[in-house]
Amino acid sequence: MTMASSNTPIPVDDGFSEYESAVKRQKSTTSKVWDEMTKLECENKNELKAQCNHCKTIFFAKSSSGTSHLRRHLNSCLKKVNKDITQYTIATQPSPEGVPSIKNYKFDADECRKAISTFLVCGKHSFRTVEEPGFRYMMRIASPNFKNISRYTAAKDVLMYYAKERDRVKEELAKAPGLICLTSDDWNSEHTNDEYICVTAHWVDKDWKLQKRIIRFRALFPPYDGLNIADELVL
Repeated sequence: MTMASSNTPIPVDDGFSEYESAVKRQKSTTSKVWDEMTKLECENKNELKAQCNHCKTIFFAKSSSGTSHLRRHLNSCLKKVNKDITQYTIATQPSPEGVPSIKNYKFDADECRKAISTFLVCGKHSFRTVEEPGFRYMMRIASPNFKNISRYTAAKDVLMYYAKERDRVKEELAKAPGLICLTSDDWNSEHTNDEYICVTAHWVDKDWKLQKRIIRFRALFPPYDGLNIADELVL
């Protein structure tokens, strides 16, 4: 009997090689895209076609070319309905039975930008805030779908939402059933010590509820006397 050399590998058939090959074959056809794609039989066995389950579009799907093009289509398919659980959220108000309900959630870029504008204005934050790494990190964690905006875009958004809100207030004032009373108040900036005047409209709506809206806010120049304030009210 001849002893095997210490440098000669001894073949061991433990069945793992066959198992590994089977796993590789399984992985090659278990991409997540096949959850939303249907394989179609072709006359040529070397060819493979896939049909989108949403829009029924047919694509060539060779094993050598991968599934990247199929994944790109699914990401942009107009008829696809995303039923991922991450698109749902628990409603803040429980159902009549007292059990929290799940409602559909859809990312709304316009509402997100509007909320940022409100945050900047109400908090007296600089427009540069939207460019700070901390703010962008917070938004990325809150919603990965949010696209970063510049301070110039933030300023344009604030002016755009202001114009929309101004038009809405005009419509409310036009529908006021009675008299509209005006009050004014002087305001001093804590940063620049400049004086401002704020004019507020008050009225009672058709449901007998007191309503009030700010209709003017602008710089007030000296002298800060009654005559100057009266001129601003007339304007």
